[in-house]
Amino acid sequence: MEDTVASDPRVGTVLQERYRILERLAAGGMGVVYRGERLELGRAVAIKFLHPWMAADAGFQRRFHIEAQAMSRLSHPCCVSVIDFGVEGNAPFMVMDFVTGQTLRALVREGGPLPVKRALGIVRQVLAGLAHAHAQGIVHRDIKPDNIILTEAIGLGDQVRILDFGLARLRDTVTGLTTGLAVGTPGYMAPEQIRAGAIDARTDLYSVGVLLFELLTGARPFEGDGAAEVLRKHQEAAPPALSSLRSGAGFSQELEGVVRKALAKQPGDRFQSAADFATALDTLPDLSTSAARPTVPGVHVGVSSAQEAATLPHHPQDAETQLERKASPAVPGSRELVPPRDTRPMLAVGAAGVLLLGVGAALLWPAEQQTVPATAPPASAAKSPFPPKQPPAKQPPALAGRTEAPVEERTAAREELPDIEQIERWAREGERRRDQTLRALARLRTQYPANGYAPYLEGHVNFDNLRWVDGLASYGAALRNEPAYRTDEKLIRNVIRCLVSDRFHTKCAEFLVREVGAPAAPFLEEAASTDAYDNVRTRAARLLQRVNARR
Repeated sequence: MEDTVASDPRVGTVLQERYRILERLAAGGMGVVYRGERLELGRAVAIKFLHPWMAADAGFQRRFHIEAQAMSRLSHPCCVSVIDFGVEGNAPFMVMDFVTGQTLRALVREGGPLPVKRALGIVRQVLAGLAHAHAQGIVHRDIKPDNIILTEAIGLGDQVRILDFGLARLRDTVTGLTTGLAVGTPGYMAPEQIRAGAIDARTDLYSVGVLLFELLTGARPFEGDGAAEVLRKHQEAAPPALSSLRSGAGFSQELEGVVRKALAKQPGDRFQSAADFATALDTLPDLSTSAARPTVPGVHVGVSSAQEAATLPHHPQDAETQLERKASPAVPGSRELVPPRDTRPMLAVGAAGVLLLGVGAALLWPAEQQTVPATAPPASAAKSPFPPKQPPAKQPPALAGRTEAPVEERTAAREELPDIEQIERWAREGERRRDQTLRALARLRTQYPANGYAPYLEGHVNFDNLRWVDGLASYGAALRNEPAYRTDEKLIRNVIRCLVSDRFHTKCAEFLVREVGAPAAPFLEEAASTDAYDNVRTRAARLLQRVNARR
């Protein structure tokens, strides 16, 4: 089920008599990326177009322009930068470095945790690139393994390139484009980022802490059965010790301390600059003091952290410089530990896995709350929301007499769809396969427009990632194709979960009243009396009155 494009009218065309488009590579959250070449020079480039429906919106055009501005400021061997920017047929595009290699996501997935020296060498380069970006007033906001690519530089070993500044914030640019929104990828977001609070360079450093944890252990510090639980843990839970996941790895207490500091809940308790973080890594006993540490060319020693702080009194943590000794790649000799590389081009495609959440959504979890809220699906359901042949779970007394969508109808609709078992497996993998799952389901919906199971499953994937509005649209399509889904327990519970959102609860309430109706009543009654959140209990009680009045 690869994402292929049979025909793309842009392929073969020439942009502004300078760039020939050779092939379509990928599509992301904001745009489509092509491989191209600079005419006369024959230089390989990547060309990113804003999606047509976004290009028609002034706000998205402005964000795309800001992304180009951010990347054009970057001139560092650890960052991908913009070469050119323009508009072709009302479609904005940017031209970037063409980068091939392997993402850190693929590296860890294929080879597992990295040796300590290699992991620290990679992270030092990430910090060097971020120090440069922060010195330009740029906060990345989406540091994660998918956005870090390793290329092989002859004589240097691993060469890091930071991709996708599509969510970057320019400190000297006031846009209002993300006001009141939490922007980022759930597994890597700092607490202040989740709350849509003030962000700065220390926000990126928290994400680097998550990245380092994952490179060393093969897992992220905070996992959960859904995005909401992961976000809660980022705000409340203490990160586990590295040694608790790899007991035989022999991590030093100093390394454990560095990771804990990077993952501190309060920005003031973290490293205050990328330079500080890198210095802490260089002093670790986990690194051999005699090991050679080749440097990345073109990175120069900067001023001290104290001097940096003096340059920007209001944002001292943004005034970071490029530090040669912080950018060293992996220690020579660890080459044999590198698994075979996937050399497909990995590009700054746009933040395809990014979460945009309204302030007041299910993010500000009570400090004492240690469990998934009552409106969240149980762990088994969250991991497998679509087992049509399993018997229904035991229902609480308040729900007695309610029935799900007939199993035989769901099974027939499911079996009509080719490759559905593969798509269900992707869905169970959660965030890592989310976009691939949604693309596959979108194709099935196009091929089988009368099928109810494809939009039903699509709705689960969207709600599991707190994409409330997209989830409602998917569920609405499922109900139009198969009205029996009005009685489906998971569908109703998911929509009730949305009542926690101060921004979207009205849309979800109207859906329950107009699309679901009476079958929602017992679930609303349960939420009104037992839900963990005051606003959900209050809203469910009011909504129950409306539903009962329409009976």
